[in-house]
Amino acid sequence: MPELPEVETIRRAIEPRIVGARITDISLPDPSIAGPAGAESLQAVLGATVRAVLRRGKHLILLLAGNSGVVLHLRMTGALFLCEPPAGTRARAALSFSNGERLVFTDLRRLGKLQFYQNLKPLLLRLGPEPLDNDFTAEALHERLRTHRIPIKAALLDQHIVAGVGNMYADEALFLAGINPMTPANDLDSEAVRSLWRAIRDVLQGAIDNRGASISTYALPDGRRGEAQFSFNVAHKKGALCPRCGTPIERVMVKTRGACFCPKCQPPVLDETK
Repeated sequence: MPELPEVETIRRAIEPRIVGARITDISLPDPSIAGPAGAESLQAVLGATVRAVLRRGKHLILLLAGNSGVVLHLRMTGALFLCEPPAGTRARAALSFSNGERLVFTDLRRLGKLQFYQNLKPLLLRLGPEPLDNDFTAEALHERLRTHRIPIKAALLDQHIVAGVGNMYADEALFLAGINPMTPANDLDSEAVRSLWRAIRDVLQGAIDNRGASISTYALPDGRRGEAQFSFNVAHKKGALCPRCGTPIERVMVKTRGACFCPKCQPPVLDETK
């Protein structure tokens, strides 16, 4: 699944190519991508100029007039191409621009969305803080976690708690912080939260520097693959040996999502009240 680093990489790639250009055409081979509002709602953006390309969590936003915009959510297998998409991929939508650029949205599992928002504010406000912003402090993270008894892995995936972190980068951050993914979020003391906060930021920034992780369908808009996966310690590595201690990496289910971790470097926290 494209997470914050992948979406940010895409944003940086397409921003200089389409900002200042007008949207001249929207083709929807799969109209369901437009969501409940339907394909007709996207006709409102024809002729609109792209003022900026933004990212909020895992959402990519083409900012238009006022506070309106086109929001692209790639979900599990979505990808965006400014070149000819790879053979065998299915285009669900394509946007054409006045400067000759064409942005193609492919999506094998058809879970992604491309929708027009007349007012972006409700979408932006319902998401948690951006983990790379300056005002996302260790104290702010601790405040958000202290009211949640759910496993810390599940808390990190909750986009209302922190925006943009997904399955693989949550695994990597928990490994660096030495925290077991099943630990209740509100059991973490201030020192553990600070270690986790630092790990989240380091993992995400490192992945951006490596242009995201091409684990499945993700690719850059020019067709190149990201390289962040080559730096993974535990994510997608069940059965491999821990790079720290040599213990085989295990995978457990945390609610509905898998979590890869080292049982030695990330031991469970014993409940001393029992």
